[in-house]
Amino acid sequence: MRCPFPSSPLLVLVAALLCCGGAGAGELNPYGGMIVPPIDWSSLPKPAKTGDIKDELKHPQTKEFITRYRLFVPATLPEKRHLALLICFHGRTGNENGPSEMMYHTIKGLGLESEYIVLGLKSHDVGWEDADEADVLKAYDWVTSVYPIDRRRVYLIGHSSGAYWDTRFGGKHQDLFAGVMRWAGGTVHPLGGKDAAEQMEFYLVHGTKDDQNPVSGSREARDNLKREHCRYVYREILTGDHGSILGVEPVRKDMVWWMESLRHKQMPLVQEDEKFLRSFASARQAAKLLVTPEAWNEILRIGGPQAGQVVAEAMKSDNAKIRELAALACTKGRFAGEDTAAALARLLDDKSATVRTTAIDALGVQANWRSETAQLALGALALSTRKKTELSDRGEAASQLAKAAALPLLGNVDDDMPIWQALTTAMNDEHKELRETAFAPLKVAVPDGLGYDPELTAVERAAGIAKWQA
Repeated sequence: MRCPFPSSPLLVLVAALLCCGGAGAGELNPYGGMIVPPIDWSSLPKPAKTGDIKDELKHPQTKEFITRYRLFVPATLPEKRHLALLICFHGRTGNENGPSEMMYHTIKGLGLESEYIVLGLKSHDVGWEDADEADVLKAYDWVTSVYPIDRRRVYLIGHSSGAYWDTRFGGKHQDLFAGVMRWAGGTVHPLGGKDAAEQMEFYLVHGTKDDQNPVSGSREARDNLKREHCRYVYREILTGDHGSILGVEPVRKDMVWWMESLRHKQMPLVQEDEKFLRSFASARQAAKLLVTPEAWNEILRIGGPQAGQVVAEAMKSDNAKIRELAALACTKGRFAGEDTAAALARLLDDKSATVRTTAIDALGVQANWRSETAQLALGALALSTRKKTELSDRGEAASQLAKAAALPLLGNVDDDMPIWQALTTAMNDEHKELRETAFAPLKVAVPDGLGYDPELTAVERAAGIAKWQA
């Protein structure tokens, strides 16, 4: 799944013209998606409305009805295009209020409401169909034209019919969206491409007791994404049915933080952000900037692989404080994905205990979102037998692995083998405190512990550990 913006400046211009209306309606983009010429929205009243808005979207010139919408807009709009956008698609027989209202309140509960616009749309029929594509594109064009939205921070989320739709629609318009989130969707058929660093990412959730859309659909989707080297997170809920999975608050919050960490991988930066990142090209100037919170706030806001280059250099700094701040930024941002996780892993041998601890915490965040590099690095540290390895570092690594195990233990343990291998091995460690840390999330998932108790002797622990490993 490759973005249509290649590296050649001329080709970038050509692709941008095609995707932004240089072609007539009825033509298709490289992914098979419809190309809809942009509309001139400048005649709409200014300033744009803020707050909680329910209305109909109509063509500003012809007054033709496009769609109904629910919109949540921060009370104060930034002067620059710094807002993120979440577009929400309801389930069959639903409307524009779901899941937009729920996701807005989740975002607000995390203190991020001033950074997001949440848009809920209504399908023309009871569920989403290909006939909705043109109008969804018009709604995207409208909201990103009227409001100061960073187009590298646009995401899709849907439930049931909306999950089917955001996957299909998002796949056809990978040039526009950084990531797709979905509850109770069907399978996914990636459009090809082998470089995971260039692909749109997915977050899938399904309940095993779903009698409307069988969980086999999301499992097949997961397998297809894995085969195509696509980045994904899959949460399976053992007790979840078709609707109750929306109420699993820890998963909803995790989806928001995942979205917050993600940027479109191929969309070019605006000139101002490019200029800001170029200011770190001078080592002397970078050293001054990287000790200021303002610089790190901007690096986090820009995010993605572009800002990841600055973060990677900061991790090599001679200044321990800068290395610590770089690791701290990785508790909020994905940046360059596995490359960033690999750079964090190298900080596990840092001379500064504070840098090591911060890097361990950041690797825990990445491990939670299925970074195999992060999971393996934490596992190796938790199980380290090197004399120079601090026991406190091993304990913190085991603690981060335990945290990363919490959501997979809701139902899907297939995708995180390095976590389970490390935890079950640590359950036989000579240090009781480390055994207790490793076992804590497993005990929550299976109250009888499969006969394992960290207080037992090594011989007595063996049978329980064998059951967990099996």
